[in-house]
Amino acid sequence: MKLLSYVLFGAFIFGLSSCGIWNDQDLYTWKNYETTSYAYYKKQTPEATANLMKTYQQIIDNAGGERKAVPPGVYAEYGYLLLKDGKKEESLKMFKTEMELYPESATFMNLIIKKFEQ
Repeated sequence: MKLLSYVLFGAFIFGLSSCGIWNDQDLYTWKNYETTSYAYYKKQTPEATANLMKTYQQIIDNAGGERKAVPPGVYAEYGYLLLKDGKKEESLKMFKTEMELYPESATFMNLIIKKFEQ
């Protein structure tokens, strides 16, 4: 499970690198992701987890930025937190949505889906 955490974090970092740094307008809307994710990774308390999950839901519900799309990695990370919370079906839905929206993640997402469908 620890390996999965590192891989998902790596996928998130990769997703961040796709954001345009030379545009006046951001490609994606991140809400308060930076603050809540920092708090979560610093101390993984139930409160920090709830705040991060709320942030993910806000990002998904209000996709904005230049692309008007949910940023890469958000569905995958949200799915991982749902899985840790015991919500297997919801997490698999998030993993599949990530794979549909970002086909380049299919190899990784298929590995995760296969592991947790067993």
